[in-house]
Amino acid sequence: MDSDTATYTAEPEHIISPVTLWWRRFFIRLRSWEYWPLYVFNIPVLGMWIWNAIKARDFFFFTLTNPGIPTGGFFGESKSAILHHIPDAFKPKTVLLKAPVATADIPHIFEQSGLTFPVIAKPEVGERGWLISRINSMAELLQYISDHPIDIILQTYVELPLEVSIMVYSMPDGTESAVTSICEKHFLQVKGDGKTTLGQLIMQQDRAVLQYEKLRDKFGARWNEVLSPGEVLILEPVGNHCRGTMFLNRNVEIDEAIRGHMVSLLRTMPGVYYGRFDMRIGSWEALRAGREIRVLEFNGTSADPAHIYQPGYSLWKAYMDMAFHWNVMYRIARQNKRLGNAPDTFKSIISALIIYFRYKRTN
Repeated sequence: MDSDTATYTAEPEHIISPVTLWWRRFFIRLRSWEYWPLYVFNIPVLGMWIWNAIKARDFFFFTLTNPGIPTGGFFGESKSAILHHIPDAFKPKTVLLKAPVATADIPHIFEQSGLTFPVIAKPEVGERGWLISRINSMAELLQYISDHPIDIILQTYVELPLEVSIMVYSMPDGTESAVTSICEKHFLQVKGDGKTTLGQLIMQQDRAVLQYEKLRDKFGARWNEVLSPGEVLILEPVGNHCRGTMFLNRNVEIDEAIRGHMVSLLRTMPGVYYGRFDMRIGSWEALRAGREIRVLEFNGTSADPAHIYQPGYSLWKAYMDMAFHWNVMYRIARQNKRLGNAPDTFKSIISALIIYFRYKRTN
């Protein structure tokens, strides 16, 4: 079968056995620490937490890093409440749908808010790509709401070409501020050569192999399709590392212009001094000029400096970067404590944690 963009072959489907898949994934992770499970990578990070907690004499000192966010943004924070403080010029149209959602009201909500498809749907509380989906139609949205009866954020899909994550902090007394990490996200994709099937292209790419089951479900009907030479197919439109996105170190772009704009954005959020902005931008030049910027979300003290996940980045240097950022959190918390702020209590942290895990488990 021929078309303007693709041909189909009669080759057998390229299917991998579960045992072969397990071993291939094992060696992928063995070779590249960026694919390690978080609980493995974070073993030394736990030591950094404990060391800074000893210095602060408070195990939950990080809650004082961002006293304007529950738990400092470590878990369970409201995404929409954080975005509320960011000027409209720097964020996409965003609507919070409180559960239970009356589906009959959704067309009216779209009309009143100016939302248009496609939209990004994501939980009001969540992290690391959990339940984030690109929704292309009303039927898909209604199905998503039916499948996930929780508070949901809808955002107009931003078409700007670059998706980036930028880490920034500002000391409460205003004496010091910096951008410490810039990561550019390269979405999971394949490029056709006019000969190789989609399934084969997927199996040739390690980070796609780690998403094998999802990609089989999504592209099974096209598995034997041969992409035209140069044709690029985005396999996963959501820019999260755990969903196959490649993170690229762009710290070379850090300069005074970017620092100034990012610190200004950070300061629009009361009681927030540290975190990572996930954004779409038109270009690096546009970012330096303070235009074509759309903040998708902000992550507080749980955020990693995403540039460390650049393929081939030194594991030792990654841990040094993590240690630096934990020390920044400690210094901000110490200053906030001197200014009279109090950290969250053990009881409030445990209560929030129980509610958070119940929420994740039931959804």
